[in-house]
Amino acid sequence: MGGRRSRTDYALLLSQYERIYHQLEDSVALARVTSPAPVADLFDPALERAPFIRRDLANLLPVAGLDEAPVELPATRAYVLRIAEVEHDHARLAAHHYLRYLGDLSGGQAIGRMVSRHYGLTEEHLSMYRFAEIEKPKVYKDGYRLPLDSLGLTTEQEEAFIGEARLGFQHNKAVFHQLDGLSRQRAGAAV
Repeated sequence: MGGRRSRTDYALLLSQYERIYHQLEDSVALARVTSPAPVADLFDPALERAPFIRRDLANLLPVAGLDEAPVELPATRAYVLRIAEVEHDHARLAAHHYLRYLGDLSGGQAIGRMVSRHYGLTEEHLSMYRFAEIEKPKVYKDGYRLPLDSLGLTTEQEEAFIGEARLGFQHNKAVFHQLDGLSRQRAGAAV
């Protein structure tokens, strides 16, 4: 967001996000069918990002100088596997859902604007950050918290939710760390 990276670095990030969101949305689709009403209400299809990320990548890869999406990083694979592992534990899955989508609604619009400004990307590269079905993100986020608060979690499930959210942050941090290494490696190879 500080403008010290490149279009290629942004494409590398999106390629990892595509895998993460694909797994999250597959797991959530299953949970929508198998979970009780408060949980199912939380998993709103209007939040889904994977199709938009795929569209962004299709438009971005050529302008970023990439012929294809980069390989999945080990940290991304670990993150994806963790989401799959908890897909039947609705409290833990809800933590990943909350972490990803409320983050996108909260800071995503600002991130999209900064990425556009710094790297000269257009709307066709940044549809991930547009939630066409959500008119007012603040109102939506407040509404999202209602089913979250009414999940009726036990103390143990609340602790699992919090622990899983922390784990999600750690996974995300590891992805960024490995992306930094990949970016440096690619920059060194280009010299």
